[in-house]
Amino acid sequence: MEVRRAMRWTGMAAAMAAAGLSATIAGAQPSPGAATTKAQAAPSQPTPPQATRAAGAQATPPAGAAAKPQAGGAPAGSASTTTPGGPTPQAPLSESLTGMAKAEYGAGNALLKDGDFAGALVQFEKAYALSKDHRVLWNIALCQKNLRRYAALLDTLQRLEKDGGALLTAEDRKDIADLRTTAEGLVSRVEVVANEAGATVLIDDASMGTTPLAAPLVVELGERRIRVTKPGFKEFTRTLRVEGGGRISLAATLTREVRRGTLVVQAGAEDLISLDGRTVGRGRWEGSVPSGQHALRVSAPGKETHEAEVLVRDGEMRRVDVGLNAAASSSGRTWLWIGGGAALLAGAVITGALLFEPGTPAERGTLGTFPLSFGGR
Repeated sequence: MEVRRAMRWTGMAAAMAAAGLSATIAGAQPSPGAATTKAQAAPSQPTPPQATRAAGAQATPPAGAAAKPQAGGAPAGSASTTTPGGPTPQAPLSESLTGMAKAEYGAGNALLKDGDFAGALVQFEKAYALSKDHRVLWNIALCQKNLRRYAALLDTLQRLEKDGGALLTAEDRKDIADLRTTAEGLVSRVEVVANEAGATVLIDDASMGTTPLAAPLVVELGERRIRVTKPGFKEFTRTLRVEGGGRISLAATLTREVRRGTLVVQAGAEDLISLDGRTVGRGRWEGSVPSGQHALRVSAPGKETHEAEVLVRDGEMRRVDVGLNAAASSSGRTWLWIGGGAALLAGAVITGALLFEPGTPAERGTLGTFPLSFGGR
């Protein structure tokens, strides 16, 4: 089925551009004389019914007309007749596809005929995933065009060129080039640069990748919301009005998110309150603090100092009541020292008295010819 004939902007791109692409894409109608199917180029084939082209959001695509059988029994959009030396003709998708790929493709055509482009797109994407037949990409591109998803359309055209390769005819390549030229006027390139690597970039809540981005983002014209997010950082948000065919640079600066809670300390009226080494109040203190552990110290003259680690969680109000105990008296230790000193002094006096108490006279004696004296005499 030559469904791409329903999406060609060939011959009307200049007129649409002059009138304003964004304002006229939905209602633009192509010239009837430009809708010649590939089957007409074959001398041996009769002329099939002319396909009605769908432009922009036209409600009724030509899927039904394109699927009508020709006089020879093959449906329109069957094997393309090529010039000598060109690609080998292929059987139509309705014949070449098998199994679930064929079923999904048929369901997509039914939805396309009914004007349900979003539903048809889902079915065609499934058919392509199962078959990898590049011709299904023409159907996908048609749906994207009518849904005004021009950035996705450009991506599909690129895949079509890559997957089709040598199977694409000169006419195919011209169609792709014409579609790309027109779609480029309906998008802009947005270059997003962030000060943090690994941040997720979203456009209208659709994830577009993580920083640093390999290339500028292709964004459809209109008002777009761009967000850059990363855990532990405040979200960066900007709303841009995107004009077609432009280029925009956006610098996203992410700042660390400081999570906080509230700490309340209740102590005695004259007690001094310190938090993380800094005096914050006396008696009672309440304040906002970063989430996490904090060193609390409460002190007062003549009382035992209270020191503790306090955990404050995100958004929590943590209350700590502190009652200081009176410090232990030092008088008992003083008297013990005095009493101990006196006892030591008395012992020293007694010992000295015993050492120097007079006793019996020391006996004198001799050792050889040297006289010896004992007792100090």
